[in-house]
Amino acid sequence: MDSRLKQKIIYAIQIFIGLTLVIVILMQVDQLQFIDYFKNLSVTILVIIFCLSGIGLNIQFRRWKYLVERYSINFNSVDLLPSFFAGFTFRLLIPGGHAEFSKIFLLPGKKKGKILAFSMEKFAQGLIKIFALLIVLPFTFPGYKIYSMFFLLLLILGYFLFPRIPVFKNLQEKDVNYHHVIGMNLIFALGIFIIMGLQYYLLLNLDNSVSLLATYHTSVYLWSAGMVPISVSGLGIREGLAIYFFNFYNVSAAHAVATSLFLFTINTIVPALVGIYYIYKNRVYFGELKDSIKSTREIITSIRANLRGE
Repeated sequence: MDSRLKQKIIYAIQIFIGLTLVIVILMQVDQLQFIDYFKNLSVTILVIIFCLSGIGLNIQFRRWKYLVERYSINFNSVDLLPSFFAGFTFRLLIPGGHAEFSKIFLLPGKKKGKILAFSMEKFAQGLIKIFALLIVLPFTFPGYKIYSMFFLLLLILGYFLFPRIPVFKNLQEKDVNYHHVIGMNLIFALGIFIIMGLQYYLLLNLDNSVSLLATYHTSVYLWSAGMVPISVSGLGIREGLAIYFFNFYNVSAAHAVATSLFLFTINTIVPALVGIYYIYKNRVYFGELKDSIKSTREIITSIRANLRGE
């Protein structure tokens, strides 16, 4: 089967699964309570939530800017913002493993350093989210303490092995302090997580009483929902987790789902809509897309071969 057709089929399945999960979940909750949730949102709380979303987006943009500056010697600062917003759009609209990666095509010039910047962004995000999950997992499910410790050790091993993969050295356009980059990503991730948790806390406590600590504990699982590759950006998975975990704090299923969908909309869908504008405006840059994707596939194949020790 053609790889592109296969990617499209997988993407269609992911969309179907995500939408099906959301529909099934919505059918199970009190729909009147779900609708009333949005009716009762005041202008003040909406302004606060949107301001927090803006701060969160700014932190994410600063992270992308930092990584491109560290790894690439050939880029224009004015292209960073269009590339950043385009990433949200590609993540939602393009099937396969070359989705969000396509944002580097809005950064004209040599692609090696930009590929490495994107790779480091994804690696650091995954590393930090998995680390956070393994830290909170024993507090949620004490029986998994041994497993958490074991996988933490594997994670630490992966942290030290990642920069030793030869293909990444070949992509470098300049020397970079790997540990400094991971440390900065940790600071950025912490800022993003604090903003997201605060949004959940403010929205849930309009009609419920959930402590800040409990909110952040649960937010770790919701934050990591996008890592589950069975739906697009964790759609449906996140809502199911919200119902399960917030139920422990007497939050109704309707409020948990409404909060999760609302934050997904303003934190992901709205930036993706902005990204559509930038993609259209800068569509001329995609003339090199075919050749770059071909070389990128070769790079990905090389990475996989190195990881397998071939």
